[in-house]
Amino acid sequence: MKKILFVLHFLMLAFLWACDDDAEIVRMENPDPNATITSVSPQRGLVGTVVTIAGTNFGAASQLVQVYFTGVEESVPLLSCEDKELQVAVPEGAQTGPLTIVVMDQKIVTDLEFAITPDPEMASVSVQQGYASDEIVITGSNFGTTVEDVRLYSVIDGEEIEFEILSCTDTEIKAKVPAVSEFGQFDLNLSVLGRSAVNKLSFTYLEQAAITSVTVENPLIGEFVFAGDNVIVKGTGFGTVVDEVEVTMGGLAATVVSCTNEEIKAQVPDGFTGGAVTVTRNNRQAVSEKELQVLAPNTDITSSVLKNYKQPFSAKAYSEGQAGDNTGDVWAEPTDWIVNDAVKNMYNRLGSGWASAPTGGLSTNKDLLTIQVGWNKKDVTFVSNGKIYQSIKLPKGQYKVQIAVEEVTNPTRGTRYFVICEGEELPDKEALETNNISYLALDTKQNYEHIFTLNQVYDNISLGFLANITQSESNLKVSSVKLIYLGSNN
Repeated sequence: MKKILFVLHFLMLAFLWACDDDAEIVRMENPDPNATITSVSPQRGLVGTVVTIAGTNFGAASQLVQVYFTGVEESVPLLSCEDKELQVAVPEGAQTGPLTIVVMDQKIVTDLEFAITPDPEMASVSVQQGYASDEIVITGSNFGTTVEDVRLYSVIDGEEIEFEILSCTDTEIKAKVPAVSEFGQFDLNLSVLGRSAVNKLSFTYLEQAAITSVTVENPLIGEFVFAGDNVIVKGTGFGTVVDEVEVTMGGLAATVVSCTNEEIKAQVPDGFTGGAVTVTRNNRQAVSEKELQVLAPNTDITSSVLKNYKQPFSAKAYSEGQAGDNTGDVWAEPTDWIVNDAVKNMYNRLGSGWASAPTGGLSTNKDLLTIQVGWNKKDVTFVSNGKIYQSIKLPKGQYKVQIAVEEVTNPTRGTRYFVICEGEELPDKEALETNNISYLALDTKQNYEHIFTLNQVYDNISLGFLANITQSESNLKVSSVKLIYLGSNN
């Protein structure tokens, strides 16, 4: 009799709903309207966790179903409502206890208790500092077991920099340290399913040593060194304490002279035979790409100290009035060489006439370093102390210079020399005997060799060609200069 009255009551409600144009018609799969609950999944979770309630006869009209969590007076919104399944999210304020479901006028208190997981809490971090890609372990509680639910991050310069979560249990999180652009101590923040941990830890991001360049603080440009030379290592992450950084060269310990976070000065150790530079700080190593070499006897050092020293020579851009139409002989000034005005006495052709300003030092159509008078019949000017040279740095020792002279016309009408001297400029011919290290007369086409010795280290060495030409249609033309270190003169 009770069941019949209940059915009549249900039919009356269905009729009233049918009279409402906006009412939703629900088809029950089972004529017995009594709802049942068979499972709650999960039975434990944080605020915000989606809970699935399985059972029967829930209907599909969310207006007729309410779900209550222990500790919360109001029902929670349904995320989905089907005849055999309901989904809801754990609300704020929920407490551990049974769920209550009301379907129409039927109230069901399940004996399946739902436990509210407290907010996550961090207890410790395995290391207090580290580098990018290091792994750390966070211990604590209430982390859950789903990697995707966990966020571990620091706020650096206003940006949330996240760790990569490698694994997660309810009491342990393994994560990889991210790469950062600002270093030092920052807070570690943790959230699980959007719920922030009740506390924060701190972590120091370390800047790993990195080498960007290695140069030698000696008079020789390049990678050649002698024992005792200072080597300048530039990069990042070196720190500022000499005793906290180690430098090796070719595997041998080097003495660190000074250290800033961006630059280390260290001395080449005795016994060094060559190899890379290694910087070690906080048990992390940085190795230079370039390897240093000991300057051995009979080493060709031309490319380390000279520029634009052989064919094909490169030319500087023309100054105003120097450019012609590239007919006949063409002249320019060679790059990386100092060319004085006495050498710039040749005019380029311009149609049937000449360019308005002279140039010289390089015959571009013949591709030769050149000091010349005449041939183009334009304002023939003899050369007085014409100079083409470079200023370089060399360590003390013995050297051999090789000069390929391709042409000397009218060698008796003037003088032509290859000169090595101290200072930033070649001397005039009148001072050649007193202001030079060594010089060599060039009076015919041939490959010259000349040996000279530096008994000390000079701040500047000038090396190049000096000419005085006193007859038209006379010249000196050179195709290459080569410099070889023969060895120490100790």
